[in-house]
Amino acid sequence: MKRIEKEDQRRGTITYQLDDGRYVTLDENAVAQFGADNLIQWLGIERVPVMHHGRRVGTLPADFEPLNAKNVHPGDFRREGDGWVAEEKLAPENLDAVVGFERDK
Repeated sequence: MKRIEKEDQRRGTITYQLDDGRYVTLDENAVAQFGADNLIQWLGIERVPVMHHGRRVGTLPADFEPLNAKNVHPGDFRREGDGWVAEEKLAPENLDAVVGFERDK
């Protein structure tokens, strides 16, 4: 995420470009109080990394919940730190079938 414009005193907002190319405009006071990274995380805007066989393979939406996902069985994903870890038994095509999964290029 990078800041793409300076603080606009009239509007009191700051605009950032997310890693996936989207833009988000946040309240300047909220950024000063909580930090832009925390606000992005709390809003569920930024995607969450997925690890498989010890390396990052893609991302899932911030609101991903394995229990509510189709084609996902209990234990296929576990939360570790700021990301999801996919079970080693899952094949790449299993990950690609998960709704919302975006493979890293």
